[in-house]
Order: sequence, then structure tokens, then C-alpha cells
Amino acid sequence: MVLNMLVILMVREAGLRSMLAARLALSGIDVVSMEQVDAGRIARLGGTAPVLVADGTATQAHPGGLAALARDPLWHRLIIMGGARDVTAPHLHHVAEEEPAAAIAALLRDGGAS
Repeated sequence: MVLNMLVILMVREAGLRSMLAARLALSGIDVVSMEQVDAGRIARLGGTAPVLVADGTATQAHPGGLAALARDPLWHRLIIMGGARDVTAPHLHHVAEEEPAAAIAALLRDGGAS
């Protein structure tokens, strides 16, 4: 796992957000929930490898959508649950909305390699 990894949860559905935050925190991962990406806040929180975990609805609401998130050099990795798969990038991973916690944890455990 990458040192100082910070996982930003941008998940609209409260139950899913809470479950993911709990599962990831129990794995020793620093997790912060945000409704919108706030680069300044992320910088203040520290961490050298910010990872965004978002659902399709949240990425659609982001200015520029998933394409803008994928172009943003801030992100070490993007993990998107559901949503359109029309955007590709080496650091962009899609996981199914059914049982996403295990898939997300596996992506985070693999050393942070893109």
C-alpha cells in the first residue's frame, strides 16, 4: 500500500458511503468524505497519494464530469462505482456497485500501482 494514502469518498448514497468509510477505516486507511472535490482541503489533510472513490452520480455532478477528474493530476487513482465507462485512463478503475468494498480494498492493497 502506498504510504500516506488518503482516500476521498465522494458517494451520494449515505448508507453506502458509511459502509465504505467503516470498512476502509478498519483496514487502516485514512478516509475523508466530501460532497465535492476540494483540492485545498485535500492538501491540508496531507497524504502523498490521494485516491478518489466515487459513484457515477457524484462524478456526473462534478464540473466536467469523470473526464475532468481523470485529467486532474491531483489523483493517484480514481475508483468509480457504476456509471458510464466511456472515459479511460491508466489510473481509472471501475468497480461494480454490487459489493464494491471488497473490490475497492483489493485495488488499494495492490501497492497503489496504476
